[in-house]
Amino acid sequence: MEGGARAIAAAFPALCALQPVDRRAEGLVCAPRAAPDLAAPALAVCPLPHRALDRVPAWPDPPARWIAGWYLRSPAHASAPAGVRELLQAPGEGFGPAAHATTAMCLEALESLPPGPALDAGCGSGLLAQAWARLGRGPVDACDLDPRALDQAARSLRAAGLARAVALRRGALAALAPQAIAGRVLLANVPAAAHRELLARIAAAPRAVVLSGLRPGEAPGIEERYRALGLAVLGRRARAGFVCVALAAP
Repeated sequence: MEGGARAIAAAFPALCALQPVDRRAEGLVCAPRAAPDLAAPALAVCPLPHRALDRVPAWPDPPARWIAGWYLRSPAHASAPAGVRELLQAPGEGFGPAAHATTAMCLEALESLPPGPALDAGCGSGLLAQAWARLGRGPVDACDLDPRALDQAARSLRAAGLARAVALRRGALAALAPQAIAGRVLLANVPAAAHRELLARIAAAPRAVVLSGLRPGEAPGIEERYRALGLAVLGRRARAGFVCVALAAP
């Protein structure tokens, strides 16, 4: 992609799908063949002049994309231009891929929540914890039972330079201490059964919550339990058969 830094930054949401791997004086070097399903439609509407290179510059994995106002990239992709928010995701098997609607809805909801210490319960690949830390909203504890997810989250946080901002712990949600939830911002993108396990651990209300991983028929009952704790609804989202609800103390 040919253009100056300002033009590339302005067009970056549309350029992410082309898999940027390097920045040079003449523009942005991309490897669209690394993710042709994402790159083909993006290349068709690319707002900047572009030309083919003689060889493929890289094969980054997982693919980069624009999600909920964030540039999500692998460690092998080019870093974000100044003023563009980014998250890093190392290759791995943890839940929380950016392509999943619940991940995007939770990321959209984060900025509606008050700042403070957070708990990413069932963190998967750790994107919500990483985003909370990147926003500078407060320290984060993140837990998951799957060691593969925690390994991916740890590698992603190291690549993002945020390893000290997020404390990772392996454990079941049913084993969480009530004080791990009380007064915190709870980030919970988990199935309905896991939401019920979290509610069973609550002795004092969290400061705020963002809840997803829920189907439309499951969300009202879970939401009502948090409203009974004194939290008020900040917003609701629905996408691809899932619901996301944000609540906070008045």
